[in-house]
Amino acid sequence: MKTGRLSSLFLFLSVAGCGDLGPAVNEIVGPPFDPAAFRSVSAVLERRCGTLDCHGHAARPLRIYGQYGLRRPEERTSPNVENYDEYYSGGKESTTLAELEDNYRSVLALEPELVAKVYAKSADPEVLSIVRKARLREKHKGGLLWNKGDPGDVCLVNWLTGNTDTTQCEVELGHP
Repeated sequence: MKTGRLSSLFLFLSVAGCGDLGPAVNEIVGPPFDPAAFRSVSAVLERRCGTLDCHGHAARPLRIYGQYGLRRPEERTSPNVENYDEYYSGGKESTTLAELEDNYRSVLALEPELVAKVYAKSADPEVLSIVRKARLREKHKGGLLWNKGDPGDVCLVNWLTGNTDTTQCEVELGHP
């Protein structure tokens, strides 16, 4: 008899605790995916982080695809690729829209709750690993990418906080 009551109580508590689970699992709270605004941010990440020996590797949690690094697996007949014969690392096929979207999701999925707070301006961008590691405020195998306030840093932080000014992204891309 006691076992039946405990089972009923457990079932009740399990169901009662399943109220509003918050945002949908696949919902991303952060800068909206705007290919025109994100392309230059992605280009900075591709150049600084997306080499094949770093985040241009399929096994990395932060995975960056791009023209000069890891390419997204695509079939020859994929509508995502214009010229499949040039779709390889270093080929003439530019970073595709599908690769841009994957890069976007990869960055935001690292710390989704913190990205949401940074985007809402209720947290400083330095709470994010991607910002701390690039500034070498946290151990990073890739070393220092930029200091706070450098063009690459401003490019990334602007985007994370919803500022659509990509001027500093272009400055960063002009550096050797």
